[in-house]
Amino acid sequence: MRIAIALTGAVLFACGGAALTAGLGVFGPPAEGPLLDPALARFAGGSGWFLPAAAGVAEILALAGQLWLVVQARYLVHQWWPDLDAQTRARARDAGDALIRDARDLPGVHDVRARLTGTADRPRLLLKVACAGDTLIGEVYGELGAGPVERYRRAVGMPDLPVVIRFRPALPRPGKAQEPQPEPA
Repeated sequence: MRIAIALTGAVLFACGGAALTAGLGVFGPPAEGPLLDPALARFAGGSGWFLPAAAGVAEILALAGQLWLVVQARYLVHQWWPDLDAQTRARARDAGDALIRDARDLPGVHDVRARLTGTADRPRLLLKVACAGDTLIGEVYGELGAGPVERYRRAVGMPDLPVVIRFRPALPRPGKAQEPQPEPA
């Protein structure tokens, strides 16, 4: 859905830029006649309701677009800065450090990132776990839920805190040479 919206926005932006440059005369002198087709101009001039209705529809579309932007901005703000009191944020930060440390000790786990997101009435914990290619994800998931995540929930004081765990493969960092693997005997 976001790709379709981005493509639509890019096409509309390009059309607006082309219309602006054409109106400024970049592609040649601007047309001397009316911008609208003469039949449409006659219809708009003869109907007293057409231009106010078109302006009303354009205004409603603009308002809907602004409302959508506000909702998206609110989602982004709550994702990065949860709407929680300072005491809960401090407990979450301390518990998050312990959670990351304990999760990195699990077999096959290379990197863990934890973030408490959401609103005060709907918080959630987002975990991003990087694992080696041969790691059994089900085992890591079970050990995370039974150990570090449960301790995090108790430390923060939210026993029903929803947790989203996203697994990804651990990729070698660019610029670092990999150690040669010993050949099997």
